[in-house]
Amino acid sequence: MLRNTAFKYVFPIGMLISIFLDGSIFSIFGASLSFHAVPNLSFLWIFLTMFFINDDEIHYEWWAMLAGIIIDLFYMGFLGVYTFIFPLAIYFSRWIYKHLPLNIISAFLIYFIDITMIYSLSLLANRLESLTNMSWSFYLVYVLGPTLAINLVFLIVLYIPLQSLFDKLK
Repeated sequence: MLRNTAFKYVFPIGMLISIFLDGSIFSIFGASLSFHAVPNLSFLWIFLTMFFINDDEIHYEWWAMLAGIIIDLFYMGFLGVYTFIFPLAIYFSRWIYKHLPLNIISAFLIYFIDITMIYSLSLLANRLESLTNMSWSFYLVYVLGPTLAINLVFLIVLYIPLQSLFDKLK
């Protein structure tokens, strides 16, 4: 798959677009709503690429780490938890992906677990470092719930178009 020239260009360009859309969508939804719905299109892009293009030559964990570094440095200004949590979630996804059939239901379930893991580990790390004092109940209701909702909607909306894009690139 790495020999496919179209994929070599489409994947990094899609990654950059998704990283910038994360911030844009968050600024639109984050400022206007009383809860924090955090879109994660960059992780979704890597996740669906891994889901549709099952190629062991592509090191999705490294791409996830690069996305985490860019997100941490660009949006937070320092190297943070996404640098380590994104590759961990992709590694988990690849492991569980091998045991489930390739369909939208399994993608939905794995992505649900991934988003829950990413934001729960992020909160745990931030609490350990005393960067936040957010309670778990507040987190579940005002952060994780809306974040899961917006990201699962994005997964459902983008599943078919990205599947057809990656089928054309094969």
